[in-house]
Amino acid sequence: MEKIVDMQIVMVGIFLGLLALMVLVIYIKANMKICPPNEVMIFSGRRKGDVGYRVIRGGRALKIPLIETVHTLSLNTIPIEMDVTGALTRGTIPLNVKAMANVKIAGSMESGLGNAIERFLGKGSGAVTTTAREILEGTLRGILSTMEPEEANANRIELAQKLTKEANGDLQRMGLILDTIKIQELKDDKGYLEAIARKKNAEVQRDARIVEALSHAEASRKESDSKRIAEIAEIEARKAVVEAEMVFRVQQAEWQGGANRVEEKAKLAGDISRMEETRALEEKRVDVNRLKYEAEVIVPAEAEKEALLMKAIGQAARTFEEGKAKAEALSLLREQWEKEESRELFLIQLLPELVGQVSKVIASNLSVERLTVVDGGNGGGVPHLVGSLAGSVTSFFEQMKTLTGVDLTKLGEKTKATLS
Repeated sequence: MEKIVDMQIVMVGIFLGLLALMVLVIYIKANMKICPPNEVMIFSGRRKGDVGYRVIRGGRALKIPLIETVHTLSLNTIPIEMDVTGALTRGTIPLNVKAMANVKIAGSMESGLGNAIERFLGKGSGAVTTTAREILEGTLRGILSTMEPEEANANRIELAQKLTKEANGDLQRMGLILDTIKIQELKDDKGYLEAIARKKNAEVQRDARIVEALSHAEASRKESDSKRIAEIAEIEARKAVVEAEMVFRVQQAEWQGGANRVEEKAKLAGDISRMEETRALEEKRVDVNRLKYEAEVIVPAEAEKEALLMKAIGQAARTFEEGKAKAEALSLLREQWEKEESRELFLIQLLPELVGQVSKVIASNLSVERLTVVDGGNGGGVPHLVGSLAGSVTSFFEQMKTLTGVDLTKLGEKTKATLS
């Protein structure tokens, strides 16, 4: 049971909360005021500072119910057509003026929005148009009274500028701003401006005829002057032509002389260049021949000289070594020769060579074609021949002993004894 009661209390709380939220939304929607940028919104009824209203321009604000009321003022431009008739000028000539002006309510307190709120709040744009027209027309009449009709007609832009300058102060005090003003038409009913226009036209035509006549006279004078100047110019031109021809001929001669000099210099330079080229070519040819001679003769000769020198050095070294070796051998032989045993052994070793050499000498000097043995009848021819040959061998041994001092017979016997 208590749970049911709690649930009912919760449901009632939720309902009351939703109800309060709906009431708040409805309140905000009913009292929230949104101001577009081309309007100002005035909340009046609650005092704020020295004034009893507050201003919102472009944005949103919340109105306090039962206390504040809301009004709006448009900031859009309001076109005003002005038709001023009988405006007296400084020459007491009445003028009729048509103009078009654009005014608007001031958009800030500094430019006079408070004045516009005080004067036009709750009124339509017609009140603004009437007030602005009256101010502009009165100012325009005052300005025209200080100007001549033709001055006003000729200087419409200046007239509009003066009107804007003098009317701005009065309009600002009313909370209005003058954006633009244009003078569309300015005329009079008495024909004053038309008469001035005719007069001006006649003066212009007169001045034009005078200027035309003066122009014709000036043209005739200038034509005669031009002819005279042309004749003088022609004479001067002829004179200048003759002088130019003379100068040209002199320059041509100078140019021709210069060209001849340049040609001779170029020819001489060409000859010199050819001679230089020939000399350089000959020098190169001499260098080539020198290099060829060196390559074919000098270099091989030097190489051969070096080779011969090296060969001579080698042969000298070989000869020196052979002589040194032979000297050493001879020294050794001499030492061994001084020993009797060695000398005899050496002679035994040389004996075959000595016999061979002696045989060669005998064979080369003695030629026996035929040997005839004559026997005396006693059978002693052959033995006698053999004995002669044995005697020759004995004689050979004796000659060897005489020459060398070595007795080959004794040496043979000693060697045989040694071997046995």
